[in-house]
Amino acid sequence: MTMAPTMQTTTAPTTAGNDARIDAIDKVMGRTAYAADRLPPRLAHAMPVTATIGKGTILSIDVAAASRVRGVLLILTHETMDRLAPPRFLFAGGHASQSHAVLQSNAVAYRGQMVALVVAETLEAATEAAARVVVRYDKAPFTVRMDDAGAERVGQARAFGLPAMADKVVGDADAALRAAGLVMVDRRYGTPPQHQNPIELIGTVAQWEDGRLTVHEPTQAAEAVRQGLAAQFGIDAAAVRVVSPSIGGGFGQKNALLPHTAVVAAAARRLGRPVKLVVPRAQAFHAASFRPASVHRVRIGAARDGRMVAAVHETESQTSRFDLMPALGTEITARMYGIPNFRGHEALVRLDTQTPGFMRAPYEMAASFAFESAVDELAYRLAMDPVALRVLNDTQRDPVSGKPFSSRHLVECLRRGAARFDWARRSPVPRSMRAADGSLLGLGVAAGAYKAATAPALARLRLEPDGSVAVSVGGHEMGQGIRTAIALTVSSVLGVAPARVQVALGDTTAPPQHLTAGSWGTATVVPAVQQAAAEVRTQLIALATGTPRAALHGVAVERIVLADGALGVAGGPSVPIEAVLRDAHRTHVDSEVRRLAPGQVDQAMERAMRGLPAAAGPEYPDFVAMSYAAHFAEVHVNPRTGKVRVVRAVGVFDCGRVASPRTARSQAYGGMIWGIGAALSEASEVDPAVGGFLNADIAEYMVPVNADVGALEVDFIDKPDFRLNAAGVKGLGEVASVGAAAAIANAVFHATGQRFTRLPIRPDDVVAP
Repeated sequence: MTMAPTMQTTTAPTTAGNDARIDAIDKVMGRTAYAADRLPPRLAHAMPVTATIGKGTILSIDVAAASRVRGVLLILTHETMDRLAPPRFLFAGGHASQSHAVLQSNAVAYRGQMVALVVAETLEAATEAAARVVVRYDKAPFTVRMDDAGAERVGQARAFGLPAMADKVVGDADAALRAAGLVMVDRRYGTPPQHQNPIELIGTVAQWEDGRLTVHEPTQAAEAVRQGLAAQFGIDAAAVRVVSPSIGGGFGQKNALLPHTAVVAAAARRLGRPVKLVVPRAQAFHAASFRPASVHRVRIGAARDGRMVAAVHETESQTSRFDLMPALGTEITARMYGIPNFRGHEALVRLDTQTPGFMRAPYEMAASFAFESAVDELAYRLAMDPVALRVLNDTQRDPVSGKPFSSRHLVECLRRGAARFDWARRSPVPRSMRAADGSLLGLGVAAGAYKAATAPALARLRLEPDGSVAVSVGGHEMGQGIRTAIALTVSSVLGVAPARVQVALGDTTAPPQHLTAGSWGTATVVPAVQQAAAEVRTQLIALATGTPRAALHGVAVERIVLADGALGVAGGPSVPIEAVLRDAHRTHVDSEVRRLAPGQVDQAMERAMRGLPAAAGPEYPDFVAMSYAAHFAEVHVNPRTGKVRVVRAVGVFDCGRVASPRTARSQAYGGMIWGIGAALSEASEVDPAVGGFLNADIAEYMVPVNADVGALEVDFIDKPDFRLNAAGVKGLGEVASVGAAAAIANAVFHATGQRFTRLPIRPDDVVAP
């Protein structure tokens, strides 16, 4: 038996002492491969042609001039495209971002819809040829704004008939608001459509070999893309592979089968060679989903002591003519405070755009802006401190279901944030504070919440003789650092260096790749991986102690430590894993774990394996689980120009145990910056004259840049929620931006004395009389 040196480690490593990001070097060195980096032999390049009308039908498509461009291989139109089965929308039991298929008829449902695809030997030839395609249309009336005559309103609860889409009703809010003596707030708020602009553009590389389709595509739902393509082409899902190991940002844009993917795959099959499409930034504004425009009416009534008695939150949210994209913002506002009487109602407004969808904190950003603005106004009407009002109305029991929260540290978030932000220096009177340069100074606060959802996960883990570990699990690396969280989890259980953990994600040859969204990625895969690692550890220790000839026979299990590829006893000799496996005649140790969310049954795993959403939460059989945030913002407002600068912001988050501190901080900073964009700049400007979006490029769609972002500070409560899962983790990515825009808007009110009820707040709004 080969013995290793004396074992020095007394406990398994924890994430607290290892904050490395395992993919950092590959990223900064340019070694991380993305979908468009795939360059198989004989690759052809594609470029779409898009509709220039808001709605109507195609009368003719002239491709003669385009076909004469040197290198053009194929031009697909609705007349020449393969006839495919229609895609099914995500919320209609399907896999797709919308049900409207492109190149399947002469119907144009919205401006920017793909009406042709040009494929050529080079990208330059495809681009030139696409510009030469001439399309004649018969225009039809269209509506792209919610307050225009052609907008069609649909009650969400009645349209879906599902409990999750029902109105949130607790007590009798309308009757309670009629009571005498209440301090009231009644306001309407509005948010515009917004578009995600991840660094990595939407793209696809499709290739057929022997009747099998392989697609390299940045997607948050590889299994959904696989199953959706199989259904559209009428082939077995086993004949489709989707590969998406790394994504350069998703934010909800890439969370379903997109309209272009089947077209690219059809072109590749027709040509018998690989085809690549990278959708240009301007076209991406119409080629994928976006955050819909919304309107909110919030009414809150409180007693003179500040206790909220009743609230009504009614919303209208944009959807398309052909799909109903639900809005669920009142799911969080109903649960934010201990309000005994609450009514939340959502309506959908059909417009002539592509189907909207998810964008980081998809409903919650707008809902929290409206509700937290109303709470802030209530505090001023009560002459109460806005932090104190929120603390007063805290609750440890879910008002909607009556169940306890699995954990809730919102008050600690508020108090810790107030101390760190120095909230006590705030003068309560609006327009009473000045910055050193004479600008109006405002301080604002808002709370945020987001469901702590989890989904089914299948994790496989193998420990090799050299101490390295291979993990495959259903999830996607979107830049949020999920690989690092997995590696740190394995490291903490098996004592291996995180760099020696190889993580396979986003590949449909691995376990089912369930949609990674809704902040359930880490909370879904980390507990499954932790359990798989624990099973491997148990097996390994059994091999080392189980027989009289075993290396550590007679040593108590609880004394055995794993570290640096060896087992041993603290302060005593250790034995290499390789020797343990050799003596046991084993080449490796592995485990497979299937894990469901609390209360889920096996059908949930079956849904995940079919590429369908199967997440649970926030309400579970015995509790309700949420993540929380407290946002504080300091703004300086130039009284002459109306320019608003966020000079400082503090965010404190309750996301359970922080599985990966470095990536968690990155997520929190990103969410807060998204809040700056939502509050002050981001809006997709619709064009009522010709349809679509006017500012469909990154130059005119204004996102925050370095000069727009002041000092950001992040803190975490970092208390495990073991009731939700054994790893104690809850989601962070989405809650990091819930309430951030509201805190900034509330700070602008404190600075100016003006209450702004529409986002974004622009200089001309501030200086307007």
